[in-house]
Parts: sequence; C-alpha cells; structure tokens
Amino acid sequence: MTSLFQHDCEQHLRERWARVCGDQPTEITISTEPPLVAGPYTTDGLRCPHGITYWIEPTGEQIAQWARDGVE
Repeated sequence: MTSLFQHDCEQHLRERWARVCGDQPTEITISTEPPLVAGPYTTDGLRCPHGITYWIEPTGEQIAQWARDGVE
C-alpha cells in the first residue's frame, strides 16, 4: 500500500512490541497484507489512525526457536 504522506506507525508498533517483550526479544513480521494462512499466532489486524491495517506475527525463525526451546 502506498500513502501520499509519511507516518511512522510501523516503527511505533515495533517499538511497542519491543517494550512488551522486555528482556525476551521476539522477531516479528509486520505487514500491511493479511497472512495467507492463519497460524497459531495469527491475530486480527491493527488499524492505525491513518486507516492502514497492520498484521503482526512472529517470524518462521522465531517459531522454530520456540520449538527448539520447548516454549508452549
């Protein structure tokens, strides 16, 4: 999606996510396109004040790391 103005909503979401994770950083993907397949970590999209919807999910590498670590 292309906008006619600049905004930092994606960066703001990344910063908020990092604060939530604290000392347990989590690799995420932020996209303006909904996931093709709903997975166990799929949530509803988040709409920013500019009308753009963002989907946030852990990366495949992050999910694989959780599996190796036995995280449920």
